[in-house]
Amino acid sequence: MGRKINFSVLATVTVALLSSCTNNDVYDPSKEGDLKKAQYEEAFINKYGTISPVQDWGFGENLTTRGANTNSNQWKDFTEVPEAITPAEKEKVTEWFKANKNPTSIAINWSDFFVQHVSSSHSNMDQLRAVLPNGSEEHVNNFNASDGSIMLMQKSGTSKFGYFNSMDGKTHYEYTIQYIDGAYYVGFDFEANGQNSNQQEAADGYYSDWILKITPAKYTSARRVMAEDLGAIGDFDFNDVVFDAAIVNGDAVITLLAAGGTLPLYIGGESAEYEVHNLFGVSTSTMVNTAGGKHQNMPPIMFRLTGYANKTIIDIPITVNGITLKAETGKAPGKLSVPTTVDWANESQAIDNRYPKFKDYVNNPDIKWWEE
Repeated sequence: MGRKINFSVLATVTVALLSSCTNNDVYDPSKEGDLKKAQYEEAFINKYGTISPVQDWGFGENLTTRGANTNSNQWKDFTEVPEAITPAEKEKVTEWFKANKNPTSIAINWSDFFVQHVSSSHSNMDQLRAVLPNGSEEHVNNFNASDGSIMLMQKSGTSKFGYFNSMDGKTHYEYTIQYIDGAYYVGFDFEANGQNSNQQEAADGYYSDWILKITPAKYTSARRVMAEDLGAIGDFDFNDVVFDAAIVNGDAVITLLAAGGTLPLYIGGESAEYEVHNLFGVSTSTMVNTAGGKHQNMPPIMFRLTGYANKTIIDIPITVNGITLKAETGKAPGKLSVPTTVDWANESQAIDNRYPKFKDYVNNPDIKWWEE
């Protein structure tokens, strides 16, 4: 958890911190950031013991996803392709949309995602459109309203969806996004407003005329990054920010999952568009998806950072109060890298309470501390 603390440290305490640290960092007592790092290092070593000199905190495994191909036969080479829509799923989701009039839509923000056809009941809805963050419209090629249709979208957007209506020759945006049984679905309400009477049909408030399933892309090269923001030193829950990251075609694809800190924290650059609370649409004091408040089960946020052709996941900057959170070999980590299947700790739950093997891992990097 990240709470602001008083950086005014007595000189005697500072000297004690510096003299007891077991690494080769040279801290400058006149710099608040250096004082924080010294204090953090001291607390980490006191809690977990000596750090292995070859401990790289999981960042030694940095894979790169090769160029993506729209050929579905190759998707499985670099992504986890969603399972096909089952008859039971189709029936349940379709009935939900038929039974719920004008449901409040969920806001989703993904750059890379799969779209799958679930069901349709109107033959004039034959083209799917996705609106990108810059406002431009993208026709989802090679996708149609038929069973089994699926498409991987990259560098795209989920901020707005539309369909082309062949009845009136227009694109319509009567849609809603809903979260049903752990998955996200887009439903469209058919409407036509052509010049002739046979080209006119009013929307009825039920978004069951065409239903799609959308799933954030999960790249097989991705790693989960869990960070500690140096705010409340000593809790070591490593959930102040949690995200999955993969290097794809020279971009860093970020899937933001949780924000357990209450300090402004940035991924990729210190501007408002990269501040994690802003990305979730909450205030800086609000924790997201860490069992620390009401903002739980919020959808992940996915975006891309350019300029990573010759870089790895460890190079993605995480900054808070001007301090870059690092994972230097043999030193106390500001961030950890783990497989994307590893769950993060709840708020104020030390990572070794959630995963008791973590303490042994500090001095033995061969231990898979997240395994039971």
